[in-house]
Amino acid sequence: MRRSLVPFVFLACLGACGDKDAEPVGDGGAGDDGGDDGGDSGDSGDDGGDSGDDGGEDVTNPGYEACAGGEEGEVESSAATVLSATITWTLEFDEDAEENDFVDCTYSRIYEGVQVRDLDYTCPDCDFIVSGEATMTEGLDDCYSQISGDPQETRTENWGISGEATLYRSGRDQFPLGELTTFEGGAADTSIEVGWESESELTDGGIMLLSATGTMSWTSDDETQVDEPFGPRADAYACEWECNDPGDLELDYALTEGSTMPNVRLDDQCGEPVDLWDFHGSYLVLDTSQSDCGPCRSMAEGEEDFLNTMRGEGIPIRVITFMGNGLSEPYGTPDQATIDDWISAYGLKDPVFYDRGYAYSLFPDFIDGFSGESFGYPAWLLVDPDMSVFYGNVGFSDWETVADLIREDWSNRGG
Repeated sequence: MRRSLVPFVFLACLGACGDKDAEPVGDGGAGDDGGDDGGDSGDSGDDGGDSGDDGGEDVTNPGYEACAGGEEGEVESSAATVLSATITWTLEFDEDAEENDFVDCTYSRIYEGVQVRDLDYTCPDCDFIVSGEATMTEGLDDCYSQISGDPQETRTENWGISGEATLYRSGRDQFPLGELTTFEGGAADTSIEVGWESESELTDGGIMLLSATGTMSWTSDDETQVDEPFGPRADAYACEWECNDPGDLELDYALTEGSTMPNVRLDDQCGEPVDLWDFHGSYLVLDTSQSDCGPCRSMAEGEEDFLNTMRGEGIPIRVITFMGNGLSEPYGTPDQATIDDWISAYGLKDPVFYDRGYAYSLFPDFIDGFSGESFGYPAWLLVDPDMSVFYGNVGFSDWETVADLIREDWSNRGG
């Protein structure tokens, strides 16, 4: 038997695909789905038409110069933080839920995680983030299966700790970490008691009260080293991108109008890691897309014509696509075939990144604050040549709207 919680549904596409206005509920929030993501995968049949036309002869990006080589120096590393925990969850159901065969019960997990330094954007308030395995030790079949359509014994979880003694957590890899609970103490090498609770409405009727208690501890492990996320690049980019990072930009994930777009290092279509800040000096259209989103495909179809037009006017510009793993897993990383098919279908020549939850973590709050729009696909931000974000919106109608926004800023700069 399995009864689901209210699911996280991606809506069918019109001007935009999907909606990030809610998170699944499960082991007390923080991105733990407690069951199926569910939902409609959106408009997956519309490929935006035959887009083999790349808009004619390409126009070179003004001021463009590919990297001549790599960077000096060695990648620095430091001792990793390791975290462990033992947590027991208690499920209590009201009378309405019990009439639908839900039964009060408990289940337990142990967790072992090691620090990661390349997912800081999933929890800007965290002092450190660990990624590891949560293993069910009790209650998998007779308890947890009541609220999960895929009750796995082991799964990946990311946990984060802030200096203000706050625990952040996500039960899905690369998903933004949500604040789960606060605790007393905070010294490393000390076992700390933690607990939280939440109330959830069940889709079949009734209420479930979830409470969790347990202990966690963390320590610095000199034998486990973790590399800094933006170490020196060994060689020129295989895709022949520029390397214009000025070296004086400050990394801040509190994204607001006029702030510096945070750096990220993601693999591109040539299969190697690329730094976003290396595109400093050009306007950037940062587009987050899903391969099964019709409006995303319409946007990609006109990309090359748009770039040729803007570059023909002397405006330095890049379109950088952050590709997720589809509308049902927008924070996931796509496979190579998805990227290759996307580039081939639309004749794209600018960067297409294998996203790892970067856009899904940072774009929604900025767009909501800037334009008041609920997050969906495609979502896009405009970044000026100084790497400052100045616009964000959701959906796609035509490239001319994007062009006019950039032309206005270019004109104000004396271009």
